[in-house]
Amino acid sequence: MKNAQLYKKWFFILAFPIIIACLSFDSWKELDLGSFKISIPTDWKYKQQQGEDSFIGEIKGPKCSLSFDYSNNGYANSLIPTEQQYLQSNQWNQGYFYKPGVTYTADFNVKNERAAQMKKLGTTDSTKVHVEADPSYQTKIKIRRPTADQKSKFPKADYIAEMTFKDSTIYVPIEIPPAVKYHYIQIDTTDKYIIKTIWPKMSSKGLTGIYVKSRSTRMNFKLSGINLSPRDQELALQSFKTIKFRD
Repeated sequence: MKNAQLYKKWFFILAFPIIIACLSFDSWKELDLGSFKISIPTDWKYKQQQGEDSFIGEIKGPKCSLSFDYSNNGYANSLIPTEQQYLQSNQWNQGYFYKPGVTYTADFNVKNERAAQMKKLGTTDSTKVHVEADPSYQTKIKIRRPTADQKSKFPKADYIAEMTFKDSTIYVPIEIPPAVKYHYIQIDTTDKYIIKTIWPKMSSKGLTGIYVKSRSTRMNFKLSGINLSPRDQELALQSFKTIKFRD
């Protein structure tokens, strides 16, 4: 008899998550917006917005709001970059080999740019204009974690860039932006898409979103909300997994 009661007890414990999952599933609905489908909680609503070059809109819950942008021209915001995306974007590079008073252009365009500036000034004296090839095209960059000595010199540095132009080498500290540090950023790929999912390391303080980019066309898509409660964040992350795009 005791064994039977024990069996019933463990059966209820094991079955409880399944019951909850079924109840949770029943409380969701599929939203078909033509360009894509998504499942959302039944008390979340779609709010149409007017876009010029993209299909934009809002999905609102009782205490949250998610905005989306579906673009066939690649206009959707890619949200927060990963560390590697930030480093590769060169946003940290402030033109360390640039000189004041010099106009920089591609090396093949130096002669034409110099002639254009001379014409604008109404002069034939080439010494009155200063045009050079942009050093960024020829600068060699190696990015590494800082050594102990470099960390002592640049305590806030997350990385050090070794930048070499011609015979000059400098070492530049790079700080990863707080927005990147304070979020989990996951990259997944399929045959059709590159998918970036983002959520804050500290609940209710940051961005929860998804960015999807087609591997074969210019289509991209983002759906995101700010400072979602822990519950709404979890619901949003579950909802992201249900997104299906029109083929």
